[in-house]
Amino acid sequence: MNLQTVSSVMRRKNIPLNDLQARNQIFNNIYQASLDYKAASFQGKRCGRNYLLKLQEQIVDFENEYSEDIAQRVAHASNLDCAMFSDDRHSSFTINSFKQDQKMAAEMNVREHPTVVVYNLDGVDYGVSFTGCDSYELLKQLCTGQLNEDIVLKHKASAKKHHYTSLHIL
Repeated sequence: MNLQTVSSVMRRKNIPLNDLQARNQIFNNIYQASLDYKAASFQGKRCGRNYLLKLQEQIVDFENEYSEDIAQRVAHASNLDCAMFSDDRHSSFTINSFKQDQKMAAEMNVREHPTVVVYNLDGVDYGVSFTGCDSYELLKQLCTGQLNEDIVLKHKASAKKHHYTSLHIL
């Protein structure tokens, strides 16, 4: 989570960028929603994914503002253990786990969304990230090894211009 995310929300909602109260509220909502997703994920990846999809539906599709009530309703609709979810969403373990995720994202130079990071590519001994990767075809080419030659060339001549300007060797 970064200030660009908060600023983009403010622009989309036509909120003046110098409104510090609104900025802090948006930041806190995004942060708590991130912790909520993490807490839901502790009950299983599928539970976390279902929670996130239902939360996005409430906020994006139904244009509801994030709130404690929305978080609890989504947890219930996602068939989570709501008591466990309530405990986990404010626990130090969840906060530390989220901080570790943020640290890992920073180490991988993830600065924009969407960014895809792939490791263990066939025949390539390092990870690759694509910033702005919103193409299934590009992701498929990456995962099936069709871009391996381009990746190796980029790694060997990182100072030169490359066809995939959003490609980063990790």
